[in-house]
Amino acid sequence: MEYVRYCLRLLCSIVFTVSLTQDLQAQNSSENDYGSWILLYGNTKIHEEWSVPVVGIVRHHHMLDKYGFFFFRTGATYKLSKASTITGGFALLNSNSYLGPDDVKNTNQLWLYAEYNLNTLYHTQKISHRFRVENRRLINVDDPKVNNRVRYRLQYLKPIYKDIYFKAFNELFLNIKGETFNQNRVFIGFGQQLTPKIKVDIGYFNRKFKKSNEDMIRLSLSFNIDLTKNDLALKTY
Repeated sequence: MEYVRYCLRLLCSIVFTVSLTQDLQAQNSSENDYGSWILLYGNTKIHEEWSVPVVGIVRHHHMLDKYGFFFFRTGATYKLSKASTITGGFALLNSNSYLGPDDVKNTNQLWLYAEYNLNTLYHTQKISHRFRVENRRLINVDDPKVNNRVRYRLQYLKPIYKDIYFKAFNELFLNIKGETFNQNRVFIGFGQQLTPKIKVDIGYFNRKFKKSNEDMIRLSLSFNIDLTKNDLALKTY
């Protein structure tokens, strides 16, 4: 129990430090200020082997302020085995680029993607591998630039006390054409299983690019719905 209290105090300290640093840097208009990453994602089971994933993300350059982008992704997932799945689908992204104090450029993107997920259990610890291929392009523009890239995410999850868990992951992005390195993402945080089908986690999130670095607080809420049992995740809670 003392370990859990220590972890929660540590997480609160991270949130406080990030918020304080953001206040001290409020006069800086750079996109590298501390920000927020709000994530809602879930999975709806429609067949014993098929499900529909849904992901929504809102990114702010400052904590819940200065809009960065909105991202929505969905598709279809097929269960290959008890531990592995494949998914294919599309995503839409709307983003703001801040070229100057009064110069904001808004763009839209369409993504097509395919991914493979593999989960491995070691006692109570869960290690997940995700491999993804993406085709991204600008839409509603005269020059629809296209970017193809691959991603690999290694995620670790370990229960630490009752329904509280520790979660961490690292994800590497590589371009298929041109300069190889695209970005790297790291997350370290804690979460809680609120119900058998709903959980929430929060922690420190970093995106590293070749010439820039973004530090954020990442908050996520996830859910599961099983339509094969006529049992909506939110219906009985």
